[in-house]
Amino acid sequence: MIPDNKEMARRIDEAFAFVERVVEQPDQYPDEAILFLLDPAEIASAVTKERLRLLRELSARDYPSIFDLARSLGRDVSRVRKDLVALERLDLVTFAKSGNRIRVRPAATGIYIPLFRPRKGHAASRSS
Repeated sequence: MIPDNKEMARRIDEAFAFVERVVEQPDQYPDEAILFLLDPAEIASAVTKERLRLLRELSARDYPSIFDLARSLGRDVSRVRKDLVALERLDLVTFAKSGNRIRVRPAATGIYIPLFRPRKGHAASRSS
């Protein structure tokens, strides 16, 4: 679902409010962060449990290749590569060629996800 102009304006206002909070209290926020202007459902489909696991692993340790990363996680290399490409599209990781290997590194030290209220006419789904 692509947000309309009004919704996008609201998201941008939220982003500026976040930046103001960072300027006022910089010690409470990471030095490098990614700001998502997506609603929670869009984020949930893009940043899955396994992709978050990849980000945590990349933040904790440097891997010489995607193969080594996949092996340490006990995952199939092609699935890890697919998840990494999705994370790259969100600017959460970067790829670098090192000899005949491709290395991947986290691109940010933090992620900020503003939780937007659903637009009128769109009911929020809640699990009981």
